[in-house]
Amino acid sequence: MDLALTLQTLVNGLANGALYAVIAAGFVLVYRATGVTNFAISEFLLIGAYLTYTLSLFLPVLLAMLLALPAAFVFGVLVERGFVRPLLGRNVVAVIMATIGLAATLDGAALIVWGPDQKAMGAADIAQLPKELPNLAFNVGGVFLSSKAVWSLILALPIAIFLIAMLKYTRYGILLRAVSESETAALALGINAPGVVAIAWGISAMMATIGGAFLAGAAGGGGPGHHLILLGLVVFPVAILGGFDSVAGAVVAGLLIGLVEAFSQLYLEALLPGISQAIPFVIVLLVLMLRPYGLFGQHRIERV
Repeated sequence: MDLALTLQTLVNGLANGALYAVIAAGFVLVYRATGVTNFAISEFLLIGAYLTYTLSLFLPVLLAMLLALPAAFVFGVLVERGFVRPLLGRNVVAVIMATIGLAATLDGAALIVWGPDQKAMGAADIAQLPKELPNLAFNVGGVFLSSKAVWSLILALPIAIFLIAMLKYTRYGILLRAVSESETAALALGINAPGVVAIAWGISAMMATIGGAFLAGAAGGGGPGHHLILLGLVVFPVAILGGFDSVAGAVVAGLLIGLVEAFSQLYLEALLPGISQAIPFVIVLLVLMLRPYGLFGQHRIERV
C-alpha cells in the first residue's frame, strides 16, 4: 500500500466531504426550521455557482464568492417568502411536489439566463485570463494536495463548524430551536417565526453557494455546469446518515461520505465502475436498517 497515495486520498476525501458538510448543514437547517425537505437543493448549488461565475467575470474569484453570498441569501429569502411560505400547512406530498417543481423551474431558468455551455470561472472569453484563487497547492513527501482541496478545507470546514456554534450559542440558534419545536408556541411567545424561517432559507442558499462554487471548480479546472445537479443529490444521503434534524450530524456525515467516496474511487472503481457514486446511498441504506433516525437524529416517540 502506497502511504503517500493513501494520505493524499484521505485529505482529498476530507476536502470534498467538507463541501458536502456545508451544503447538507444548510439543507438540514431548513428542515429543522420548517419541516420542509428542499428537493431543489441541487439547483441552489447551480444558481450559487452561476452567481459566483457571473461576478468572477469582473472580480477576482475570492471576492466574487464573497459578494455572491449576500446575493444568495436574498435569493433564499425570496424563495421562502414567495414560494414556500404559502404552502406551509398544506399536505406534505403537495409541498414535496412543489419543491420538485421549484427545482425544474430553477434548472430551466439557469439554462435561459446562462445557456447550456460549460463556463470557466473568471473568464469572459478564451482570450481573457481567468482571475483564479491564489494557488495553494503543495507537495510534501509525495503527498500532493490541489489548490481546490486546500481552499475547500480552510473555508468550508470552518464555516460548517461556525454554523454549529451559531445554532448552539447565539440568540438566533435559540429562536430557531424554539420555532422547530412548535411554531405556534413560538408565535405565542412573541417570536418572529416567519423571520427566523426566512433567515434559515437564506443561510441554506449561502451554504449551497459555497459548495456549488467549489464543486464547479472555482479554484481552477471545470466551471459551473449542470453536473452540479447530480453532485447535489449526495446531500440527501449525507443528511439522512447524519440525522435529518442534526446540523452537527450532517457535518460529520459529510466528512464520512467524502472519505468513503475517495477511497472507493481509489480501490474499487477499477473493479466496479460507478461504485464511488453509488456507495453513499448503499451506506445510508445499511445504516437506516439499524438506525432509522440516522447516526445523530433524535428518536421521537409519537402516539398514533
